[in-house]
Amino acid sequence: MLPSTKDIFETKPPYLLEHPAGDWSLVIKILNVDKGLKLTSLYLKNNKFLQRDIIIDEPPFYVGADVWELEYGTILMTLDHPTLSEHPAKTMWNKWKTTLRQDNN
Repeated sequence: MLPSTKDIFETKPPYLLEHPAGDWSLVIKILNVDKGLKLTSLYLKNNKFLQRDIIIDEPPFYVGADVWELEYGTILMTLDHPTLSEHPAKTMWNKWKTTLRQDNN
């Protein structure tokens, strides 16, 4: 049986980006750019949300169940999955959404 394919743009944020060293990033946006994909990740520094962009210069390989393999053993998956409900990235996502709502009021 051939593996199924799913375009990453058929899903929506948030995403969990797991790095080979075991650390992770919360990805809030993915865009197509000339060089490949631009992932906008969110992190906390001094209790403030900051963003950084990561360029992925090869197409993601769809593994299944909204999980993609990227370069050098990096995995990108949707965070909206029951098995990830307790992951710290989910807590960060909810806190960021709350902060955005408060900033817009």
